[in-house]
Amino acid sequence: MASVNELSDNDLLLRLKNGEHTAFTEIYNRFWEKMMNHAVKLTKSEDEAADIVQEIFVSIWNRKESLEVKGPLAAYLIKSVRNLSLKYIEKNIHKENFIERLGYHFENTTAQTEDDISVKELQENIDTAVSKLPGKMRQVYVLSRDEQLSHKEIAQKLGISELTVKKQINNALKLIAKSLKLNLSGTMLVLFAHLLK
Repeated sequence: MASVNELSDNDLLLRLKNGEHTAFTEIYNRFWEKMMNHAVKLTKSEDEAADIVQEIFVSIWNRKESLEVKGPLAAYLIKSVRNLSLKYIEKNIHKENFIERLGYHFENTTAQTEDDISVKELQENIDTAVSKLPGKMRQVYVLSRDEQLSHKEIAQKLGISELTVKKQINNALKLIAKSLKLNLSGTMLVLFAHLLK
């Protein structure tokens, strides 16, 4: 019988739904570091990132019997991190903080406050823009942003060069940014730029 650390992600999920704590522990050990790194990247706070990852795993354990994961487990967990991090950003960071962190200087061209920022709107626009990317470019972007694979890992997975991966990601970000400029306010674009850092 295979040890728990040799099981596939799908097998771990099945065992988790049956209440096996060892499966839950293995999922945690397998993904917590990648989740933590992504949360830190988004929130710029190790303390908040740790809270976000902990909250996600507590929620997973509490919902284990009814948990539905569509697609790769890694993508599901990273998306959970992103969604919870966005809520943190919306709740805790004012527009002035975004501007300061990004090094931008804006004149008083808008009277928008933090309450005007809709993170849900931003995420919906990003998702729409991603869905319109060319096939290969979209695949590379999803592997990078949703599954948090490195350029090297993506190159090996798709049989392409790391340089091609880098170019595809850069081009994807440019297309997404171009799409967002057509739909979002200046403040929302600042938030988007922050999330890509």
